[in-house]
Amino acid sequence: MFMIYQISLLLVSFVLSLCLVFLFKKISEKYNFAVDISDGGVLKIHSKKISLLGGAGFALAFIIVLSFNYGYDNLNMFLAILVGGIIIFLLGFYDDIKWKMDSKKQSLKFLFLILCSFVPAIILYYSSISFNFLPFLPITIILTFLYIFGAINSINYQDGIDGLAGGLVLISLIGFIILGFLSGNIFALNIAIILCGALLGFMIFNFPPAKIFMGDSGAYFLGFMLAVLAMIFCKPYNIFSIIGAILIIGIPVFDGIYTNFRKIVCKQSLFSGDRLYYYDKLMQKYSIYKTLFIAYFVQAIFVILGTMMYIKMYGL
Repeated sequence: MFMIYQISLLLVSFVLSLCLVFLFKKISEKYNFAVDISDGGVLKIHSKKISLLGGAGFALAFIIVLSFNYGYDNLNMFLAILVGGIIIFLLGFYDDIKWKMDSKKQSLKFLFLILCSFVPAIILYYSSISFNFLPFLPITIILTFLYIFGAINSINYQDGIDGLAGGLVLISLIGFIILGFLSGNIFALNIAIILCGALLGFMIFNFPPAKIFMGDSGAYFLGFMLAVLAMIFCKPYNIFSIIGAILIIGIPVFDGIYTNFRKIVCKQSLFSGDRLYYYDKLMQKYSIYKTLFIAYFVQAIFVILGTMMYIKMYGL
């Protein structure tokens, strides 16, 4: 019965996401709202307008299904995740429709990224979700903020070719599903499974050639949820639990660190786009499908290593 229920959550979130993503795609195209317009720039690899509302579809599906599957014993956690996720999503959504490709708004965007990562960090802390690396409240909140801030931007960096960001997150979610199952943390398990189903519904339309994009709203939301799952499984005052979480999130973290360092050294804005990412270099030699396979394979190795570290740490 236990596994049947989890499978039903996966299927319901998948079907609901599939329907919502399709619906939002049609609405976006019909009213020319929140679409990515190809202008011939280096970042525009598609020849036609594509909707940016994919993230709205799978995020809404996730929220709806999760809302019917939380227990009263974790109500505070549920509300904190819900409020924090909505804040992060709305920031990305506003970016999609107002700020995208507007260099004059980059400083303002950076300020709101900090604010919209810091507020959820405080909310999560008071619902018992945080990185307790040192027994000192300000440090805990700062680390929680930094992890949220880093995760949302790291996932956003991966959203440069069709199917990459969503595929990498799906592989990470498999790791968290395994941990939730082995540790008996049903709340975290349900979060990972529901998000996995919702993301699969989106990937039907996003795998190359993409018919819809997740947008910054979807990338930010996924980054936030990965940070939340990592913190739920974080063992207080244990460096290995932080390393394990970083490994499970995988490529986005390491590529995010490298990309920020590269841009700082080159005196380039962190929000300016270019085609110097690892996947762009891979696509100079391989097809998009081989590039995705390589990225997925490396991500799977990271997730296996991180999951094994957690399993050994917790004695599961």
